[in-house]
Amino acid sequence: MYCLIKEWPNKMATLMTEDGVVLWTFSNIEEARKVWHEWCSLHKDSIANQIGALD
Repeated sequence: MYCLIKEWPNKMATLMTEDGVVLWTFSNIEEARKVWHEWCSLHKDSIANQIGALD
């Protein structure tokens, strides 16, 4: 699965799929990255090519 993290002006961050489905919103981008990293670790996926950031 390929996911994106969108950081909002208030510093909150949304983890979403590449087609725009919102999975969860976090209080900051570090928390969103941590959760995605943990999810990938549980599913034995490579993180390097599976996450992007929206500006």
